[in-house]
Amino acid sequence: MTKIKTTKTSTFLFPLLEIPKSIFTCDIKSNFKRTLYNTRFINAYLKDESIGNYLKDHIFILIENYQDKDFSAFYSTMTAFPNYVDDYEINGYLVMIYKVSDERMEDYQLILNGKYSKISEAGKKLILSNHFYHGKSITIALILAKSSSLRESWEQTLRHKSVIDLGNQEVWSIILPKKEILTKEVISELKVVKKLSPSKEFE
Repeated sequence: MTKIKTTKTSTFLFPLLEIPKSIFTCDIKSNFKRTLYNTRFINAYLKDESIGNYLKDHIFILIENYQDKDFSAFYSTMTAFPNYVDDYEINGYLVMIYKVSDERMEDYQLILNGKYSKISEAGKKLILSNHFYHGKSITIALILAKSSSLRESWEQTLRHKSVIDLGNQEVWSIILPKKEILTKEVISELKVVKKLSPSKEFE
């Protein structure tokens, strides 16, 4: 299936929930033994435009709602976490809501303010081991370390526009809340991506 670009919430904030990403791993196949899903995780968001509650300090996880033989155990595990709040279905998908714990709130706020290198060592460890990022994992380590090599790469990229010196700034862009919202358009685009995914049924 075509890989979907993950949000910054999935990359930097979801790990702070302390839900092991391995829980989402699955091996769901079609009748022709083609792999349909190898993870139940789709993306994570700061909020859902259609939900008026949980507007602060919560994370919305969009999940494949495929009812295979292991789904019940998966759902029971996910709802057993102490920071689980609620869940609901939307257009065939499952959305699960979790509260950021008080212990992780400082890191959560730092990340929202783009201070990736300032978060605690425990927070960095969680992100490095549990992030969902569509690119290379090494990039996450470079961001959290405020790597000079990544800064220089950005400066080279931006140099054709003007003279750029990022100085001691963070080396990754800040989270834009408006791009971290689950919307009807997101669901529609997701369905289009699925439809365009190449089929290997008869290979």
